[in-house]
Amino acid sequence: MIKYNYYKISNSKKIRYLKNYQKNRLYIVFLHGFMSNLEGKKPEFFLKFAKKNKLGFFALEYSGHGKSS
Repeated sequence: MIKYNYYKISNSKKIRYLKNYQKNRLYIVFLHGFMSNLEGKKPEFFLKFAKKNKLGFFALEYSGHGKSS
C-alpha cells in the first residue's frame, strides 16, 4: 500500500504528494495529466522503479484534483 503525504497550505487547504527520499541522487518528478490523480498505475510504476533503482521520486497532486483539497 502506498503512503501518501500531505503538505498543508492553510487551515483549509492541503496538497497530497508521494515521495521516495534519496539523498544526493537523481530524482524522478511526476506531474500527472488533467483529470487524473496519484492513484493511477503510472505514478505507482514510477515509484516502484525509483525504489528499485535507488532514485528519488516526487509526485504531487494539483490542488482541486483527486484527494487534495
